[in-house]
Amino acid sequence: MKALDKALDVLEYLMKKGVAGVTEISNELNLNKNNVFRILATFEEHRLIEKETDKYKLSVGCVVLGYGFLHKHPLTRLSVPVLKTLKFKFGETVNLAILDEKKRYVIYVASEETIKPVKVKSRLGRRYSINSSVSSSKAIKKALKGEDGLVFDYEYDEKSGISGGACVIRDYKGRPVGAVELIAPLYRLPLKAIEEKVRPLLEDAALDISLKLGFRKV
Repeated sequence: MKALDKALDVLEYLMKKGVAGVTEISNELNLNKNNVFRILATFEEHRLIEKETDKYKLSVGCVVLGYGFLHKHPLTRLSVPVLKTLKFKFGETVNLAILDEKKRYVIYVASEETIKPVKVKSRLGRRYSINSSVSSSKAIKKALKGEDGLVFDYEYDEKSGISGGACVIRDYKGRPVGAVELIAPLYRLPLKAIEEKVRPLLEDAALDISLKLGFRKV
């Protein structure tokens, strides 16, 4: 299992960094260079990474694996129609974030992007710590700490120019498993609108998805 942990650490490092060589990976992960080379060779053989000059990067094989996960995962499959409807109602980008099994990160797995010319940078495929300031992390963290119901939280960051909110999705056991989120450029979404317009829409959307997962509102 330790060998597998090391191999997955290498894959995760490439996901974060984009492109890296054997020496860099060895130094950053404190792994023997020969071990790193063997790990990379194995991933390359299985078409999960590819070599670019003397460095390595993730290949299309990872996309295939990711698509398989998204296509099969019930939360993603059931959420997409709700995301489309929510985007149509409000006209801004709507995201779906899921909570990882260790409850340390939220991962953005689906998105319906606004057609407006000014957009927030896509979060699709990105991972954020549960302690981050993105609204999905904040809402899920509150739910993990024991707050009941379809927990809501918001973000309003003048530095990044992003405004939005998120509402927790629960499964058939009532456990928080993800969040539905709406984000927009700050100038299009003032704080008052988040509370008065966005929150009710997100609560309805989160309840819809939760009910599809078997959640029963008490």
